[in-house]
Amino acid sequence: MNTNTNKLKTTLTALSLITASVFTVSAAHAATQNEVQFTAVDPEGFDDNLYGARYVRYLEEVSGNSGAYLINPYLQRVSSLSGGYANLDGADFFNLGATFYIDENLMLAIEGVHRKWNNGYGESDSTDINAKLGYNLSREWQVGAGLTYQHFSTEYAFEDDVFEASGNESSALIFTRYTTVGKEGKGWDFMAEYIAESNDVFYGSARYFFNKGFSVAGLFTYSDAPDGFVNEKAVGVALDYWVNEQFSISASYETDIDGEESSDVASLSASYRF
Repeated sequence: MNTNTNKLKTTLTALSLITASVFTVSAAHAATQNEVQFTAVDPEGFDDNLYGARYVRYLEEVSGNSGAYLINPYLQRVSSLSGGYANLDGADFFNLGATFYIDENLMLAIEGVHRKWNNGYGESDSTDINAKLGYNLSREWQVGAGLTYQHFSTEYAFEDDVFEASGNESSALIFTRYTTVGKEGKGWDFMAEYIAESNDVFYGSARYFFNKGFSVAGLFTYSDAPDGFVNEKAVGVALDYWVNEQFSISASYETDIDGEESSDVASLSASYRF
């Protein structure tokens, strides 16, 4: 994996400063409606790391009195709006999202990501929009379906020639989630999603909450590539720890186990609710 000691030290130093400030917060239960998230990602094959930030505005208060801090917005059916920005090796990523719980059982989620990249020889951009409609068959079990849409365009100049390309693609998806986490914060949270496109993709995760603030997850991704391309299988692990009900740090590592080339991805993030 590519490493960058100076950037990693900078990230760890920033997290240490944030942690120190958070310990001054009162231990009393807080009802929050805002969340800020900061992420650093080291993807193999890129010269630079990805750095990003995201803001979430909850339309109702998220309580820490029960449940697991990480997924309390889902457990409490709290609607939200979000926006974020990230940069990786000259590429800009802009993100907007919204999740609405129409009632205790019905959920509508929409997310859009716009990417813009310029490397000196040309530029490209793409926009992805995902829309999901979920329904809770019970308090624990959610099922749903949705659509994904992507538009891309690219333009490159080589000597006196200019090359241009653009296109659109849409796909259907289905997903499910089963959660056994109770008021004490212990239990399982299973999630799976299947996207039917030119290269069918399956995502799966199983996260166990030992208590309200600490959880470990196993991650799995499978991409069924078209003829002539290599299928991809990736596995990973993620750790999430909440210092209190407002501040958390998390880390993850994912690696390709079936590809011709390794593609390890490591990430470190922090979040703060207020």
